[in-house]
Amino acid sequence: MSNTKQDNRTYYRQLYIKIEPGQIYAFIPGTIIDIFVKKGQKVKKGTPLCTLHAMKMDNEICSPIDGIVKTINIKKDQIVSKNDVLIMIGGEETAEKSKNIKDIKTTAKDEKPPQKK
Repeated sequence: MSNTKQDNRTYYRQLYIKIEPGQIYAFIPGTIIDIFVKKGQKVKKGTPLCTLHAMKMDNEICSPIDGIVKTINIKKDQIVSKNDVLIMIGGEETAEKSKNIKDIKTTAKDEKPPQKK
């Protein structure tokens, strides 16, 4: 007989999930009680984004980064599962770049081409 024990346990949950810095996800299954932000709104680190009711507690989910709200994938009173992406936040540098490109396009449209004589 050998003294080695075989580990027959089965792991049902994923120990680590890889997420992007701007992804706000549900860390526990629950119900969305309230949403405090709108698409396109600037947020600072620590700004409350929404409230998730789970296990008889209201959990306020805050922004982990400074940025602009890109998408909101939830609605009030929606039931969400663990690891569902609730809100996407983009960095301010990407918003500034898109704003500058937009400004350049509108400036180019406003300028009149030289007239022929």
